[in-house]
Amino acid sequence: MKTRKIIFTITVLLIGVMSCKEEQLDLSDPNVINPSNFFNNADELQSTVNAAYNFMQSQGMYGRIGFFLYDNASQENLGTDALQGGLKEFMEHTYGPATGEIFTFWQAAYRGIASCNFVIQSVEEGLVDSSVPQAEINQQLGEVYFLRALYYFNLTNLWGGVPLITAPAINTEGTPRASQQEVYAQILSDLEFAKNNLPEKGNTENGRATRGAAMALKGKAHLFLEQWAEAKAEFSAITGYTIVGVDPRDNGNVEGEFNEESIFEIVYNQAIGGDQWDAGGSGVRETTFRGIEYAPTNFANIVVRPSFFDEFEDDDPRIKAYFYQTGDQYGGKLFKPEDDLPNPGVSRFGEEDEDGNVPLEFVLGTPVWRKYQNLDNQLQDDFTYSGINFRVIRYADVLLMWAEAENELGNTGQAVQLLNRVRDRVGMPNYGTAEMDSRGYPVNNQQQVFEAIVHERAVELAGEQTRFLDLKRWGLAAQELDGFTAGKNDFLPIPQGEIDGNPQLTEEDQNPGY
Repeated sequence: MKTRKIIFTITVLLIGVMSCKEEQLDLSDPNVINPSNFFNNADELQSTVNAAYNFMQSQGMYGRIGFFLYDNASQENLGTDALQGGLKEFMEHTYGPATGEIFTFWQAAYRGIASCNFVIQSVEEGLVDSSVPQAEINQQLGEVYFLRALYYFNLTNLWGGVPLITAPAINTEGTPRASQQEVYAQILSDLEFAKNNLPEKGNTENGRATRGAAMALKGKAHLFLEQWAEAKAEFSAITGYTIVGVDPRDNGNVEGEFNEESIFEIVYNQAIGGDQWDAGGSGVRETTFRGIEYAPTNFANIVVRPSFFDEFEDDDPRIKAYFYQTGDQYGGKLFKPEDDLPNPGVSRFGEEDEDGNVPLEFVLGTPVWRKYQNLDNQLQDDFTYSGINFRVIRYADVLLMWAEAENELGNTGQAVQLLNRVRDRVGMPNYGTAEMDSRGYPVNNQQQVFEAIVHERAVELAGEQTRFLDLKRWGLAAQELDGFTAGKNDFLPIPQGEIDGNPQLTEEDQNPGY
């Protein structure tokens, strides 16, 4: 299903807060937006709201570091010899306070929060022109409250307690760490406002936050807090979405963007983004670097970890939807076998022609990612950037979280029914049948249903930045992840640059083990 994208290109220059401390909003600076004379019409308000989306797109988050952090830390990926630096440290859980990629993610999140806070405070101070309808203002506020909650959800689940900033910085005094409980309270408050002020899907432009997105993230926050009844209440009230008839391949390509199960996506566009690359991580970007990092025909930094691939049942159609293997076609070309190719790895197939071009046929030593790759549509092997949207929340994820909440409430029958709705989409045998029992997934009690949920989330949401947080909250990370040390790697280290620059933080605020 191909749908027009809405592109959140910044049309104004917003303040950027590099962390949570020293960059100061100077309302007399001619290079900085002055809210007292800026919000003269609805378009100006909209442009500042658009800016709050931008940092989700940036290198620090879904542009590059975000997908590497989550996918490598979950060990869905295996690095080739080309993988280096902090990206490799994510995979091996050897990162530390000086790991630059960690600070880049942290900065991007707080810059996004600063953009949200700018809009919220400007509205609270009555600086939006009276010609802008209140309903429109409330919807714009709902979007930035949702975005702020999403930024903080990522921060608190990666770092625990973090500085909680809810207004633009106007001094250099810094901000202390709040407790994780305080951060979650703010997340739930923001999402309640968003839920009550955002439109339903179909009543706003594609790519903008909706009521369904706010409810799904609010349910997820309750789930992570083990507030099962509250999580169930949110998930069960979400309407207007379905997984029926949606090809699982369409949850990782351009053609399937904004399909019937899509709840919230980070928007990119190759036609607008082109070959841009923002090394600083803070500017406008409409493409991601995943097309070159993960694709076997480009850098090939990443292949699929064999132990993760083994999680899939042999007849699962999601294998074809999510991965390439030897013998698969990409854009009419073939991934060819070669008996002596090292594993893991990829290699060019064929010799250069008279023009110096290498035939677009490659050999594979292990499965590689098809999800979020361009190879079905784009054949140049030097193609770098991707305009494929990242699916942050989709309805299959909601059904699986809802199943988890039901199971924890003792409603194992309802949980199994929800799991089977996801299985039915791809024509796989249902849980609770003799066939699934024989495959090692009986569901005769609460623990067995939980194990089925763990399995189904792994194979349904592969490569979608969910597994690392799942394994941590379930207490399974040390068991499942090589190099993960419980009591240390439960949270990332506070970036050293933040400790050095925030007067309210000291080394004593560092997470344990770092």
